[in-house]
Parts: sequence; C-alpha cells; structure tokens
Amino acid sequence: MPHQRRVRIVQAAYSTDKSGRNFMPFAVDIRYGSDDWEKDDITGCVYQGSANIFIKVGEEYRPAAFLLGKNVDPVPNVCETAPAS
Repeated sequence: MPHQRRVRIVQAAYSTDKSGRNFMPFAVDIRYGSDDWEKDDITGCVYQGSANIFIKVGEEYRPAAFLLGKNVDPVPNVCETAPAS
C-alpha cells in the first residue's frame, strides 16, 4: 500500500472538450516510504470552474466518486480534446 499519493498536472494550459468546456488533465503519483515518486495507474481530468472530476477507467471516464466505491456510469465526451478547427 502506498504511503503517499500526489496529483500531478500534466500540461501547462487548459484543453477544450467537444462541448467547449475547459479541463485540465492530471495523473496520480505514488511513493512508498522515502522511495522516489512513481506513476500510478490513476489519470483523469478536472473541469475549470466546477467540482467535476473524472477518472479514466479503461477507455472511459467516470465521476471521481468511482474511487470511493460508488457505482457511477461512464460519462461520454469528457476529458477528450476537441479537434482543432
């Protein structure tokens, strides 16, 4: 079991999804004792100006409540950057 976890923002600027909403992708790192930080399998995104946090599970994104054992359905089209126009 990890002794510490931290959230790491993986890019310097917001991305925009297909609905025009801004989000910031993140990854979680873990550390055991005084060892170096390692990448964990948890990634996701947080939406600007809201409490909407999504975690990637397989190829889908689910609300962060998933990590607390909640049975939540995947949410389509979140955390996916819109194609450049």
